[in-house]
Amino acid sequence: MIFTYISHVLLLCIVFSHSTAYVESFIPLPRYSVSSILVDSKLYFFGGWGKNPDESEGCQNSVFYLDILSSFDTSDNISWIDLTSIAALPVETCWQVSAHDSQKNSIYILEGLMVNNSSNQVNVSDTLIYSFDTKIQRWSKPLISGIAPPRRMELQISQDSSNIYMFGGLSKPLTSSQNITWFSDMNILDIKNLSWLIVTSGLDLPPPQADFTATILNNGMIVYIGGRQVTNTYGSEISYKQMDKVASGTIPGVRTGHSAVLAMDGRIIVYGGKENEELLSPATPDLAVLDTASTPPFQWSTPKTFNAPPILAHHSATLIGNVMIIAFGNVTQQTTVAPGPTSKVYLLDISNKFNYTWITSFNTNTLNPTSTTDQYADSITTQPIQPSNNVISSNFALILGAAIGCTVSFIIIVVIAVLLLRRWLKYKQSSENKGLADISVSDN
Repeated sequence: MIFTYISHVLLLCIVFSHSTAYVESFIPLPRYSVSSILVDSKLYFFGGWGKNPDESEGCQNSVFYLDILSSFDTSDNISWIDLTSIAALPVETCWQVSAHDSQKNSIYILEGLMVNNSSNQVNVSDTLIYSFDTKIQRWSKPLISGIAPPRRMELQISQDSSNIYMFGGLSKPLTSSQNITWFSDMNILDIKNLSWLIVTSGLDLPPPQADFTATILNNGMIVYIGGRQVTNTYGSEISYKQMDKVASGTIPGVRTGHSAVLAMDGRIIVYGGKENEELLSPATPDLAVLDTASTPPFQWSTPKTFNAPPILAHHSATLIGNVMIIAFGNVTQQTTVAPGPTSKVYLLDISNKFNYTWITSFNTNTLNPTSTTDQYADSITTQPIQPSNNVISSNFALILGAAIGCTVSFIIIVVIAVLLLRRWLKYKQSSENKGLADISVSDN
């Protein structure tokens, strides 16, 4: 019986090991307009527009993350951790933005296109924001005071420790609006008190616009780069924004669907995007740098790059140390790679200001973890934090826990088996001795 029990425990250990390997083999489907944000050592990804397993397309309710304390190679299978089965988004969403409240251990998903999972209808309720508790992995609807802004998409946000700043964007029938409406209002969400403030006066507001990036500098200035804007009163005339306002140098071309991350030395690295909304033509150059270390005018430059991947639009981008992690997105119209959604991950080393290099390996031992992300939808703005070295990779912890648990269980079972065996041998020896004694008595 004891050996049957041992075999059952070993079988459970084998099954658990196989299930752990299965979790690690999760591969996200291609998608774009996904939002992402870094919390501690986990780079979370939410939703996005992409293909379903049945080949249909639409917004997704998936939640998964990448552990940045685990080294990986983009040419091999990346160890994604899928949380969708236990913490799926309450709605299917895309073109949304995300923010982080470290005091409440919360990630906020707001605005964008939200579709009810059950009815497949656009979410027309007042729920513009969902909150994800990273500790218990549970979603909720936060109670927010003040006047909530109208639902919109194709916008970017920036945040500091107290507020989320939401400017511009547009609404369209996809967001349950009867007409296309462009916005130029500044909405501020106080994340400490959970209250909205709409600023419509006292600022020199630019024209209504969308599809830009928003990067908040250490001095509190927010830099909006690229996008489209309305040029007449009725919103029927739209133009691409030039990149030469309060900046000089080698001016990059117009673009939408690009990304922007902030390095610790004040460089804003702008990657990808498209210069034509309908044709999906790639923006040129694919990489541009805006130096904001000095007072305006800021300086544009075009660094040299090596081993460049296909140019993406509506991707996510996160700067960790000197490595820019670019994930998912839409491959732009090119001659070598077919356009469309992708699930690829690309890495850009920005340590050399003059020569940027595309690499394939993310090595945590060689990182200088001085900056990470605070953002949002298609493009991600970075803020300085330092991930704790005491945080253990969840993959490693899971495997280590399984190995230790199985080993301890096995040792305990072996000890019990040895004790029982010794007791049985003593009993057998005692029985044999008693039998010999009985035989001796009878012989006499």
